[in-house]
This record gives sequence, C-alpha cells and structure tokens, in this order.
Amino acid sequence: MKKPLLLISAVLLLGTAAAAENRFFLGAGANYIRPADENYRAVYGSQVIYPEYQVAVRLVAGLCLTGSMGRFAKNGTTPELGIETRAVQSYFTAGLGYLQRVSSLLCLQAGAGVASLSFREDALGAFITGRKMGFAAEGGLLIVPEDERVYMGVKIGYLAATAE
Repeated sequence: MKKPLLLISAVLLLGTAAAAENRFFLGAGANYIRPADENYRAVYGSQVIYPEYQVAVRLVAGLCLTGSMGRFAKNGTTPELGIETRAVQSYFTAGLGYLQRVSSLLCLQAGAGVASLSFREDALGAFITGRKMGFAAEGGLLIVPEDERVYMGVKIGYLAATAE
C-alpha cells in the first residue's frame, strides 16, 4: 500500500513543476491534523501527518475550480482494555477558490467547497464504516515567482463533517 502512495506522490511532485502554469495547477503536500473528537485522540493520538493532493483549474481571472484528496491510517490501543484498533479516514473535496497576486513573488489563496469524508474502524475482528458530507474552507500564501513553473506555499484549512 505504501509503494503506490509513494509513486503517486512522486508523480504529482514532478507534475507540479510541469503543470503549474496559468490555467492548470497540480500540487502535493503534507497536512497536520488534530482530530476534534476527544475519544478518538485517546485511542489514536492527538495528531496525524498525512499527504494531500490538490488540483485547480483557473476559470476566469483568479477564480478557480478546485479539488483535493487525502487519506490517513492510524493504529491505536483502547485505554481501558488495551485492544489493538485501526482507523482509516479519507476525503475528497470540490469547490471554488480564488488566487490573487499581491507582488511579483506572492499570491494569496482562499477557497471553500463541499467535502465527502469516509471512515473505517477495525477492532475485535469487526469493523464500522461510514461516509458523510461536510464542508471545507482554506486560505494560504503561495510563493509563485513570475514566469516560473514551480510554486510553494503554506495553507491553513478546516474540514468538517458530523458522524453519529
């Protein structure tokens, strides 16, 4: 499972340099997440770092159609019984974003859209799965030198859905 993920990451990182032109953007990055659920944090820990892949197509001026996907898996142990568990969460987003160049080096980015989040948790030989719709919002600062094909950036985002 790790080999395909590494291969996809390498292809997207190389594709970023070739495709970060005026109309089409590909990106790969690392995300840091702090799960909101206290019970989840007790079993799996309070943080996860995982890859995310993004795509954006400029529609007109700075307005872009955007999409992204991410996935992570964590192993944990229940606090009371010490039972081994595994949780997998993934998401896809689609929405609108806006890029605004503020200098010859910097661009501001903001976006919002819908998210489809799915989860699976395995414990005691049984599993629970689910999928919920939610929303995503993000903003960031991108370093995009004029006439260059490679960009870097820092973004902060919020991704949420409520599962019962």
